[in-house]
Amino acid sequence: MARELFPSSYECDCGHISHFFENTVQQMKQQSMKRRILLADSMTNQHTIVFYNGEMVEIMCPKEDRDGRTSR
Repeated sequence: MARELFPSSYECDCGHISHFFENTVQQMKQQSMKRRILLADSMTNQHTIVFYNGEMVEIMCPKEDRDGRTSR
């Protein structure tokens, strides 16, 4: 399962770690109280962090297909 690394990094199931500024993550969590918010990293294999209700709920991985299976 994808997980949040303190204070503002996220690790995908595929092993990719996305790093963000703490203020950016705090703003995304606040905004996600009203609606679903997406935060993408700037790496070539772009991962997208999904926030909802003030929490990270999912990481959208470019290596996974729509069924959640990792392609290697």
